[in-house]
Amino acid sequence: LLFTAEVADELLATAKQRVHEATDLFQFTEVINSSYSYQEKEGLIESLWKVAYSDNQLDKYEEHMVRRIADLLYVAHSDFMQSKNRIKASC
Repeated sequence: LLFTAEVADELLATAKQRVHEATDLFQFTEVINSSYSYQEKEGLIESLWKVAYSDNQLDKYEEHMVRRIADLLYVAHSDFMQSKNRIKASC
């Protein structure tokens, strides 16, 4: 266990507040770009596809958001599409 439930709750509250105050995704993707490897970024995009397809449907706004994040993380379009197709096929 990396931290207590109380610390996790504080982190979650802080994250929710920052998201609420944010005007763009850049401040979040900048942190990811500076600390994630390319493979970790691909894994993150795949996780976002899993969330987007969790109801077995892909809303155009969900797809747009995943695409924007992938672009900001400099994930190649071919990797973005392979990830999307892999998750779509598993639904």
